[in-house]
Amino acid sequence: MKIDVSDLLKSLGSVLKVDEEEKISLNDDDIALTAPVRAKLKLVNTGTSVLVSGSLKTTARLDCSRCLKKFDMPVDINIEEEYVKDLENSSCDSENEGFDEIELKDKDMVFEIDENNIIDLDEAIRQNILVSFPIKPLCSKTCKLPDASSGKKKTIDPRLEKLKTIKITGGK
Repeated sequence: MKIDVSDLLKSLGSVLKVDEEEKISLNDDDIALTAPVRAKLKLVNTGTSVLVSGSLKTTARLDCSRCLKKFDMPVDINIEEEYVKDLENSSCDSENEGFDEIELKDKDMVFEIDENNIIDLDEAIRQNILVSFPIKPLCSKTCKLPDASSGKKKTIDPRLEKLKTIKITGGK
């Protein structure tokens, strides 16, 4: 979903409202969006950036973490992201070179407005949708683990039959 913000960037405090629906891919083999993403957004020129806020609605096909069946889960989330015109290409300072750890700066938490004043919302939408999913998605609140022994008669190994006669008593 690409939005031209040329007019928005001309004056401080200007607002652009967007109400669009577009098919977006999450680039994930396990998760697919089964409905287009409906975005109702408000873009505001803050002077140093463009603040994008609003709501996203779609439907995602997930695997139930208990029964492993695929199910459709409605997604209805709020989004708030910042876009900056002149974002530096490097996210590392020279003092951090050669180290595995780097300190994240404010510029690492924003998206970039390209040279043609176009905002590409796809990555921000993708990230916000993925973060909204539960760690263990369930097809329903009452979903149970499948019974592995369904239809089978429970038999006890004859070598373990003697264990039924052991009585456990409390105490030391």
